[in-house]
Amino acid sequence: MDVDERIELVQKVQGELWEDRLNETHRSGCLCEWVSSFRRDRLPCRLADNDLRYGSYNAGSKFIFGDGTAWLLRFPRVGKVHDSYADEKVAMEVAVIDLIHRETTIPVPKIQAWGVAAQNPLGLGPFIIMEFIQDGVSLNDLLKDVNGGTRLLREDVSDDEMETIYRQFANFLLQLFKLDFDHIGSLDPLTPGLRFPIRPLTWKAHDILQTGGVDTFSDRNKGFSSTTKYFQYVAEQDWEQFIRQPNSTYGRYDAMAKYRSFKALKSLIPSFVHSEYDRTKFKIICDDLGLANLMVRSRQDLTVIGVVDLEWSYIGPAQLLGSAPWWLLMDRPTNQAWDCYKGEPTRIVARYFRYLDMFKRILEEEEARTPGYENKELSQLVRWSEHSGAMWVHMLITAGFNDPCSFPFTKLVQHVGTDEWERREREVSEDEVAAFGARKVVQLEQYKCDLKRTEAHITLVDEGKMRKEDFIAIHSLSQAPFSGIKDLRPHDFTEPHSITHPSSSAPTSQSTTLGPYEPFPTQSPPRISSGPLYL
Repeated sequence: MDVDERIELVQKVQGELWEDRLNETHRSGCLCEWVSSFRRDRLPCRLADNDLRYGSYNAGSKFIFGDGTAWLLRFPRVGKVHDSYADEKVAMEVAVIDLIHRETTIPVPKIQAWGVAAQNPLGLGPFIIMEFIQDGVSLNDLLKDVNGGTRLLREDVSDDEMETIYRQFANFLLQLFKLDFDHIGSLDPLTPGLRFPIRPLTWKAHDILQTGGVDTFSDRNKGFSSTTKYFQYVAEQDWEQFIRQPNSTYGRYDAMAKYRSFKALKSLIPSFVHSEYDRTKFKIICDDLGLANLMVRSRQDLTVIGVVDLEWSYIGPAQLLGSAPWWLLMDRPTNQAWDCYKGEPTRIVARYFRYLDMFKRILEEEEARTPGYENKELSQLVRWSEHSGAMWVHMLITAGFNDPCSFPFTKLVQHVGTDEWERREREVSEDEVAAFGARKVVQLEQYKCDLKRTEAHITLVDEGKMRKEDFIAIHSLSQAPFSGIKDLRPHDFTEPHSITHPSSSAPTSQSTTLGPYEPFPTQSPPRISSGPLYL
C-alpha cells in the first residue's frame, strides 16, 4: 500500500519551514544559550562540527561544553512526526529510557533534560537532551548494504560477527522479558500532572496517520486487558486504513481482492494468540527496536555501548517481545525487497531463516548461562511463534501499509493453507465486495485529481510564486485526514495574512470540482537553508 502523496508534499514543506527556524535559532546563538541553561553552572557550549543532523523522525545535534562534556539534543521533526502526538512520543521515550535504566543493565543514554512543546521557549517543539555516547559508532552505519537501496544487512558480515551482536541483543531481550505488567497500554509519564491517553502510541498507528492521513487510534481511555482484544484493535487499524485512505488500492479488481484478504486476516487473529499469555505477563514493547538502534565501540570491537532511539515504546503482549525477530537482517520483512519474485522467494528469505536458526541457538545458550532463566521461557515463546505461524501475524499487525503480496502475508497464507484461506475469503459477500470496489474507483479518481492540483501548487512554491506558508494553509492536514482542497483563485494570495486555515471558518469540500488552473502573483521565495545533513 502506498503513502498518500498529497500528504507527503505538505509535510515536506512543513518540514522545510521548521528546519529554517531551527537553523536560524542556531545561527543567532539562541540554541547554544538555551542548551547551556540546563546546566547549573550555565557553562557555554558549541555545536559540534557546526552540524545539525536529520534522521527519520528526529533532528539531532551534538553540543560540546568547555569542560569536554557532550550532550545530544533531539527534536521530533515537523513533517515527520504528527503535531498531535509529538509531546506524547517524547514523553513515552523518556519514560521507557528511565525504566530500562532503573531495572536493567542495558546501556541506555542518561537523560539530562526534556520537555513538551509548551516548555520550549524557542518554539521548536518537544525535546530531549541526553548524554552523547562518546567514541561509539552506529551498527546501522557499519552493517548496512549502502549499495542495495534498502536497510538490509551486508552479505560480507561474518557469522562470528553476527553471533557477537545477536548474543548481546539476546541478553537485552532477556532483561526486558523479566519485567511484567498487568495491562496493555502506555507507560506513565515521569512528570506529575502530565496526562496522555492510556492506549499505546505505536509506530504503526502513527505512520498510518502521518503518511496515510487516516486516524486509527480511536478513543481509548482504558488500556487492554487481553492480547486478543489488543490484536483485534491493531488488525482493525489496517482495515480502517484500507477503507479510508483514498489510494489504498490501484483499481477495482485490486480493491476487491484486498477486501477479501483483509477480511480473512481479521477473522484469523484470535487463533494466533498464545493462551498462556493472553491476560498476563505483559511486556515492554519497542516497535522499532532492532540492530540499527545499537551503538558499538568500533568495526573491530562490536561491544554494544549504547541502545538508542527507543521511541514508539509501550506495554504490550508478551508474544510480541517473544517473537521470531523481524530485525535479524535489519530491514523489515514487510518491505518490498522481500516480496516473492514470480512466485519464488528471494535470496533474502534464505538468509533470514539461516540467521533465525542462529539467533534461536544463541538465545537458548544465553538462557542456560543466566540465573533465573533455566526454564527457557523466552526461547520457547520464540519457537512457538515460528511453529504456530504467529510470527507472520506479528510482523503484519505491528506494521502499517500492509499488502497481501508482502512476504509475511504470503507466508501466513501458506501456513494457514490455501484451501482454508480461500474458504474464509468466500465467506465474504460478493455484493459487499463489488460495492466496495466501485466506491474505491471513485475515491481513487478524486485522489488523482486532488494530487494533480497539489503538485501544481508545489511547482509554484518551487518557482517562488507561492509562499510556503500559503501552500500549507491551503493544504493543511493538521486537524483531520486529508479530504480535499479549496478551488483557489489569485485573490486568495493578495493579502498573506488573510489566508484562512481550512479547519476554521473556510469550509472544505468533500467532492472538489477542479477548474482550469490560474497563475498566482509572483512573490519573493522564502530563504532555503543549505545547512542540514540528512541521515
